Formats: sequence, structure tokens, C-alpha cells
Amino acid sequence: MIRWLFKTHVYLGVVLALPLMIIAATGILLGFYDELRYAEPPYRLNQAVKASLPPAVLAQRVQAAYPGYRLEVLYLPTAPERAARAKLAGTDPRLAFIHPGTGQTLAVRDTGEQDGLDFLYALHRGKLLGLPGQIIACAGGISIPILWGIGLLLRRRRLAYRAKRRTSLTIRSVHRELGLILGGVLAVLAAMGSLLNFAGPLKQWLDPPPRLASRGPAVTPANLAHHLSSAAGAYPAAPLERIYFPADEHTPLQLRFRDGGWAYLDAGGRVLKIVTPFSHWTNLLYPLHSGRLWGAHGPKFTALFGMMLLGLSGSGLYLYGRRRRGKGRSTPGGPFGIHRGILGILKR
Repeated sequence: MIRWLFKTHVYLGVVLALPLMIIAATGILLGFYDELRYAEPPYRLNQAVKASLPPAVLAQRVQAAYPGYRLEVLYLPTAPERAARAKLAGTDPRLAFIHPGTGQTLAVRDTGEQDGLDFLYALHRGKLLGLPGQIIACAGGISIPILWGIGLLLRRRRLAYRAKRRTSLTIRSVHRELGLILGGVLAVLAAMGSLLNFAGPLKQWLDPPPRLASRGPAVTPANLAHHLSSAAGAYPAAPLERIYFPADEHTPLQLRFRDGGWAYLDAGGRVLKIVTPFSHWTNLLYPLHSGRLWGAHGPKFTALFGMMLLGLSGSGLYLYGRRRRGKGRSTPGGPFGIHRGILGILKR
């Protein structure tokens, strides 16, 4: 049993080592997402704004500047030195960077255009390879709780057979102890990251947003102020972060707040549903996985666990390579440790 568990741990870790190292390295960098994203224009303003325009006024000015487009999402600035953004739907969808103090356009990009940080985020989630890449990324995340659980079982079985001995500080001992002590937190973060790849379908299934049964007056930037006032009274816990305008007559106005909460309003400004980060477990996936639930320094703290995953994957590969070199020959075996005798017979 111990040999089977050990081989499972080794081969599973080796097979998924490269995806895990990529996920860990990109996750470390994404822990500093805000610092990287808002480091330079057009995301960052040359001069901080003392007072931003109200969101409804900002939306009106954006719509007036782009009459041939439908304002789809308005991203409000989360700091005085950051620009607002408007996602515009039309024949050529575009993303406009807006000065929050004047409403003037600072820059315009195609919505399909990606920069280095977008590439990094897609690589972290495995989206560069499409659905197969996302499945591989999810498999890597799911493997971490499995590896940690096997490590716990191995440790308990070994202690049952022999007393714990004092050992020197080696790569093997660091790999073992670090994985046992902090692997539980890493396993939770990894499992949440795996579920995040399918967070949209999960929310639609388990906690769907409300739908409007009948058509009412359209929500436009002109009548937005009333809706925002109603939402602020119903959800005073955090400032507004972004506004999702209805795509059709059955979709409510959706407001997202900085703490991860949501408010859904009908065309008349009536609050249909309030969702807090703790209303449903699917709402906690991103705040916990990214560390944003713990405040401004939470993502940096979470990046430390990315460093730990990188170290565990690298040290595991090193130990595996050293073990094989020590044997002096390639040892046959499958990823689940099939018995050597059977493999020897098959080989002959």
C-alpha cells in the first residue's frame, strides 16, 4: 500500500509538474495584477483626479461621444490615478479609456486586442489552448489536493511502522515538510482555481441572476442616476466598481461592487436581488483564490503560495530525476505504479 501510494504521488506529480509550474509562475505575477495593470497609460492617468464625475454623468458623456455604439460595460476608476473604461458594442467592438474627471476619451482599443498581462492571465487559466488547456489547468489544480492527501497518508503510515527520526535539512525533507504543513491551504486555493475556470456556468446553474418577465422602459445612461441611487441604498457596504447595461429586454441592470457584491435592478429602478460575497459559495471563489477578500495586500500574500507551489514542483522533479539517476537505469512503471513483475513479463 505504501509503495502504491508513493508511486502515485511521484508519477502524478511528474506528469503535471510542468502545468503546475506554469500556473504557479503566472499566479505569482498575477498577485501584483493592479500594480502591473495600472503602471502606465492608458490605464494610468498622467495626473490623479481629485473628483471624478458621477457614474451616471460619465455614462452619458461616453454614450454622447459614441452615438453609433451601445454602452455594454462601464468600468469605474478604483483609484484617483486610474482611468475609467467603457466597453462598447457595435459593428467594430471597442474599449474606450475615459478620463474620469472630464469624460474625454484618452485612447481606444479593439476589444479583441490583448497585451502582455492579458496573455499572462490567459496562460494562467489555460485558455490559450482552448477547452483542452482549461481542462489541463483544472486537472493540475485538482491534483494538488490529491497529492497533499497522499502525502498525509504516507506520513501516517511511515510513523505507524517506525519512530520519527531526526534528519538533516535536505531537499527531500524541505519538500516533505513544506507540503505537509502548508499543502492544505495550497490545496484549497488550487481547487478554487480549478472551479473558477467554470465559474460562469456554475453560477448560472446554482445561483442564476434574475430575469425580467416583461419588457419595460430601457435602462439608458440618461435615466441611470435613479437606478444607482436605489442600488446604493440597498447595498451601502462597498463603492460601485462597474455597470453592466442590459443586452436585451429580459436582462436586468447589473451592478458590481468592489467587495464582489452584486445588485440586479429592473428597468424601473426596483432592486430585484442583492448578492453579497457570502450569499453563495460560488461568489467566494475569486475573492478567496486571488486573496482580494483580505484587502489590498491579500493578492501579494496569496502569491507566496504560488512560490511554494513552484518550489514543490521544482523540488519534486529534482528528486525524481536524482532517484532515477541513482538507479542507473530507467525503471519501468505506469503513472499508477503497476507491479514490476507484471511489467517485466510484458517487457519480455
